[in-house]
Amino acid sequence: MFASAMRWSGHAVPGTARWARLAVSACWAFGPAAVLGQAFEPYGFARRVELPTGAGPIDALPDGRLIALLQDDVYVQNCFDPERIEWMGTLPDADLASFGAAFVRVSPDGTRIAVGNNGGASLVDFEVGVFELPGLAGVWFTGGHFDANWYDDTLLALTAGDFVNPGVVTMLDTASPIPGAPVNTVVVDNIGGGSGGVTFDAVGNLYTGNGFALFGPSDTGHVRAFDFASWSPALSGGMPVDFEVDGVLIIDALSASPLHFDASGNLLIGGGDFSGGDIDAVAVVDATAVADALGGFGPANVFDATQVQRLDPDTTTEFNFYGVVHNPGTDEVLVTDGPVHAFAPRVCESSGDCDDAVDFTDDYCTAEGICLHVPAVRGDTACATDGTVDIFDILAVLDAFAGTSPCCD
Repeated sequence: MFASAMRWSGHAVPGTARWARLAVSACWAFGPAAVLGQAFEPYGFARRVELPTGAGPIDALPDGRLIALLQDDVYVQNCFDPERIEWMGTLPDADLASFGAAFVRVSPDGTRIAVGNNGGASLVDFEVGVFELPGLAGVWFTGGHFDANWYDDTLLALTAGDFVNPGVVTMLDTASPIPGAPVNTVVVDNIGGGSGGVTFDAVGNLYTGNGFALFGPSDTGHVRAFDFASWSPALSGGMPVDFEVDGVLIIDALSASPLHFDASGNLLIGGGDFSGGDIDAVAVVDATAVADALGGFGPANVFDATQVQRLDPDTTTEFNFYGVVHNPGTDEVLVTDGPVHAFAPRVCESSGDCDDAVDFTDDYCTAEGICLHVPAVRGDTACATDGTVDIFDILAVLDAFAGTSPCCD
């Protein structure tokens, strides 16, 4: 029986940095914002991040900074200036496909990244590298892959398929002592098509999908869930679950890749099903709809606006094929198609909902429902209002930029 996905009780709503429309824990300041309700809330566009030209897959560190690959070079967002994407280093001994890596995935504890080489220059020598941050010391493991997600800080789930045989999900043990022959156990088999994404919810249920229907009976975009008790025995010698027979259908959406969860248990789905006409968006599936599917009430409907929000940052083109990542430091949904389009949970209806209790910021609610906290640089400040501009006002403004307001204590 499935453990309920309803363990999430509502949005963990981040604040917004006061100067850059950006909320990032640890690195950048937060301002509190009002929560409108505990039910599913749609996302609103928050910001756009330009990556180095040609940069490929991205992910987000636990502190909210983005990390990106440009071939074998690793770039990371500057902690204090999010407009700066800085070179971190070069992956050692990398053999990547000419079109770049398949994925980069940050481990849950933020200390390592996993990188898929997309078959290398030959397109048939598949390896998955695991590298420490920030030094990038690491090793390449032999392993087929299309997409990946960490189960924990050691086990990395990989989807793999060759368009000749049914696809699979394997679990790579990144502590394996022999990189050329690692422990890489099949936990899901008989996916009737090309590889999709893979992810886990907070109680260990595994979600994966059919990325391109070939053998069936599942169709492109079918996402099925397998409870921990059914898929985990394969790790200790049991049989893998059968995608076409076991588990529960959660939704038919896009091409089921990538797959991620946000902090509230909403399922994020990217890709596109051109033959099925389901393209040009990222799907955000309400956690309640996921829980209903797990509970036997039927799959969610990707075109039902009460169950799924479709995010499309480029409305001028009707054939976009988007990737998606969740940023754990900001609770933003990152929609990728070259630049990164960040969508944040809507948290306000008016500027009054955005009061951050800091007297030296002007607080605004955007049309997208996102709070902005802008430093208010003015003469006679709120805490030192005495009808004249003097040294106390100057000190108050400097305190505001430093993130403190001692005159208001």
